[in-house]
Amino acid sequence: MVTREEVIAEIQKVPEERLDEPYQVIKNYETPEEDVSDQNVMARLRQIKISAFPDFSIKAG
Repeated sequence: MVTREEVIAEIQKVPEERLDEPYQVIKNYETPEEDVSDQNVMARLRQIKISAFPDFSIKAG
């Protein structure tokens, strides 16, 4: 696992004019994961489409 210090050491090697790229990547991770993950789960659940007969559970047995 990479430590924070290793990440900082690598970022310090990046030329000033290229710092925007790693900055944007880091900012993408800054959003609170709990809120985002809850929204993602619900959004994914809403996209699920079940293709079966309405009484599928009765006919399956």
